Amino acid sequence: MSTRTLTETRTRTEEDVRTTPQAARPHHVIVYNCDCHSFEDVIFGLMRILGTGMRDAELKAKEIDFFGRAVVATTDLEAAELYASRLHNEIVSVYGTLLRTSVEPA
Repeated sequence: MSTRTLTETRTRTEEDVRTTPQAARPHHVIVYNCDCHSFEDVIFGLMRILGTGMRDAELKAKEIDFFGRAVVATTDLEAAELYASRLHNEIVSVYGTLLRTSVEPA
């Protein structure tokens, strides 16, 4: 005998967005391109801090390089701020520069 689980798909409305507390809304962690950080710096930082797999980290590093920025994580505000802070403070280039990051509402 099989058990079926029904899931409800619901589209978020403007009312949902207005009544959802800011901290509970999803936020993007953005990483910006710079010439001072190597691909390896970014790849291993994404793997270590976000738990991203090697292949996905490589793709994100290429996206950052090509577009100048990329969303590397989407999560609640508190976690997004923590990830952005760690990426900024812990990924230091050979020149001593810090990785530029930001957090934006999704």
